[in-house]
Amino acid sequence: MENLHINLSEKEFSRGSKTLLWSFASLFFLAGVYVLFVSLILGQKSIPTILSAAPFGISLVVFIIASFATFKGTDLFFSIDKDKIEYKYGFIKPLTHLFSWIDISELVMPRRQKKVKLVFKDGSSFIINLTWIQREKSSRIRKHLFHMAREKDLPVKKVMTISGKI
Repeated sequence: MENLHINLSEKEFSRGSKTLLWSFASLFFLAGVYVLFVSLILGQKSIPTILSAAPFGISLVVFIIASFATFKGTDLFFSIDKDKIEYKYGFIKPLTHLFSWIDISELVMPRRQKKVKLVFKDGSSFIINLTWIQREKSSRIRKHLFHMAREKDLPVKKVMTISGKI
């Protein structure tokens, strides 16, 4: 079976949408600063200081979204070949995981979740969570894992869901 390599660090936001996100974040921040300025420095008693919490909260949420869109990792991938399963994925601190096919005793694949549980020969297990990956990419990964496991004569259990316990 052929090797599978999927680049997970493709840019999903265009340059214009990133600019709009940063603009909205800065505008809401400036609106919060203006409310504080009018309330505290100019002494307008009709505008309470607590009113600035809404623009600051909105600017914080938009700032987080804009920073994730802008500073996304550049070397995120998922690779399956005849010897190993290797992937690097994560939002804040991406980690590289490497699993050799000879260490795996079985695969557990739920029907209703985007997860795959790898059970190793030493009795331990690991759950590969594909929830945050695009639907097309996660289904390609799951299908390739299934066919590669069949080629390696590994048992594949199909269950409804995988519990949170590893």
